[in-house]
Amino acid sequence: MSQEAKLLTEFQMDALKEIGNIGAGHAATALSQMVGKRIDMSVTKVQILPAESIAGFLGGIDRNVAAVHMPIYGEMLGVALIFFPVERLPQLSGMLIGRKEEEPAHLSELGQSAIKELGSILTGAYLSALFRMIHLQLIHGVPTLAIDMAQAILDSVLVELEQKDEIAIVIETSFLEDEKQLTGNFFLLPEADSLKKFLAAFSKSLGLPGNG
Repeated sequence: MSQEAKLLTEFQMDALKEIGNIGAGHAATALSQMVGKRIDMSVTKVQILPAESIAGFLGGIDRNVAAVHMPIYGEMLGVALIFFPVERLPQLSGMLIGRKEEEPAHLSELGQSAIKELGSILTGAYLSALFRMIHLQLIHGVPTLAIDMAQAILDSVLVELEQKDEIAIVIETSFLEDEKQLTGNFFLLPEADSLKKFLAAFSKSLGLPGNG
């Protein structure tokens, strides 16, 4: 088992998945109100990855992806990333704005805004659920959308952390609308000091000895 996998016990991972499902429920409600129809969301998987493994997790360094990313402020510092397969952008855009975009790499301004808003809703819901659990105030900044190779996006975003050996908390999220399913991946990459603070607060909230 890798050092990253040992950061959280199975019990803690289950608790983190439950936090994710709470956040997904709130995000689904907000998203349903945004698009005027029912959208169901659930968390299918939670795991811990070293940042250097994210591109491989997404299908390889040369895989084209769409990513909404935003800085995280407050009592923890870091970056949030939400990845979607670029070939699913027309379907995702259709779910959000009611019309399917034909060219994934050339979304309309309305389609881009809707996907950034989706990223903002997801991130806000997950951070809010985390706050209720660990009582650390977390705020996200303005979302930015990038469509590029996975590694190129990661390289540009990870420069913001100015550290090596970053760890990512991954929450795989499934969206279901009229029996059509889409999957996105939410990544929370805390800075090193913030990761220690998160682990300590998370363990305390579960009545466990601190990890950090």
